[in-house]
Amino acid sequence: MRAQGMFACVAAAAAVACAGAPAEAGAQAGVSYSVPADNPFVGRPGARPEVWAYGLRNPWRFSFDRTTGDLVIADVGQDAVEEVDFAPAGAAGLNYGWNCFEGAAPFAGAPAGCTAPEHVPPAFEYSSASSETRCSITGGYVVRDASLAIAGRYVYGDFCTGALRTVALGAGGASGDRALNLIVPAISSFGEDAAGRVYAVSLGGPVFRLRAGLGPVEAALEPVGVFSTPVYVTSPPGDPDRLFVVEKGGTIKLVSGTGPPVTFLDLSGEVASTDTERGLLSMAFAPDYATSGRFYVYFVDPAGDIRIEEVRRSAASPDVADPATRRLVLTQPHRDFANHNGGQLQFGPDGLLYAALGDGGGGGDPLRNAQNLGSLLGKVIRIDPRVP
Repeated sequence: MRAQGMFACVAAAAAVACAGAPAEAGAQAGVSYSVPADNPFVGRPGARPEVWAYGLRNPWRFSFDRTTGDLVIADVGQDAVEEVDFAPAGAAGLNYGWNCFEGAAPFAGAPAGCTAPEHVPPAFEYSSASSETRCSITGGYVVRDASLAIAGRYVYGDFCTGALRTVALGAGGASGDRALNLIVPAISSFGEDAAGRVYAVSLGGPVFRLRAGLGPVEAALEPVGVFSTPVYVTSPPGDPDRLFVVEKGGTIKLVSGTGPPVTFLDLSGEVASTDTERGLLSMAFAPDYATSGRFYVYFVDPAGDIRIEEVRRSAASPDVADPATRRLVLTQPHRDFANHNGGQLQFGPDGLLYAALGDGGGGGDPLRNAQNLGSLLGKVIRIDPRVP
């Protein structure tokens, strides 16, 4: 972890913002994290130093290739295009173009004079125009499970069709997009456990693991269980036998062994109504979880604001979190619209926490957040969430 060369970003008793950045309306007391000194916009006047990448509409989901460290972001489109953005390991400060661009082409609804400096077009895109059945991308992972024939390929889905597909990604673009011939209705997310096994999650309840197919079949679906509006699945570092399922309504279920799932954490009274894109959306385990018990949750509170909190495993039982340890890491006002909350958390290969935030909602980014480096909305951010 990068303890040296970092500056603290702490709002302990007053509504202040990160050092070197302008305050955003609604900044909250109790926010505590550090910003890496090598983040790309540290020291730039008017820019939030937490920003790692920008120009995003509603990133759903992003992931790191566990072999190469490359960053892959699936960004839900507006009217015509669903896109997959790619950043080679360590590439920082990339601008993916929204709301001046939708995919590689200028956005038809862009405001007059819209500019996206050094726009990086997507590595891959597909049509989601009204004549198509596909409408909303759900991003996955570059598969590194050697038991699967699709190892080395990026797996993704579309929420409207439920169809799973794979494509080969690289810095030069993408190739070989093809159907996996598997359907997960209302696919809300993919997940990856500590052993590199990949999971597909249906908002309707079922969670599946991708396993090897037979004969010419590249992969098959193995049921894990049925949950209440699941939106994410993961496991702690070095512990692939314990699977954690995030339910949109505010609970995290633990699946281990052959017994029934148990409730690991219940925040159901703390999250916004789940009839929108809000709710409990993601979790991530700290690299030192085995010893520290630290993990992080991303949710939208009843007021509509985004919260990232630290929670610790109970000292009494590894199967239960201790709600009394909750600590606010970051909050972002998001009350104008209920959609485009983003919601992904991932620890990168560098041991730092990355989070993806949507552009603030509405159609066409009416608040013009995605190209505004003074806002965290429409961005992937990078922080050290430990208490400075």
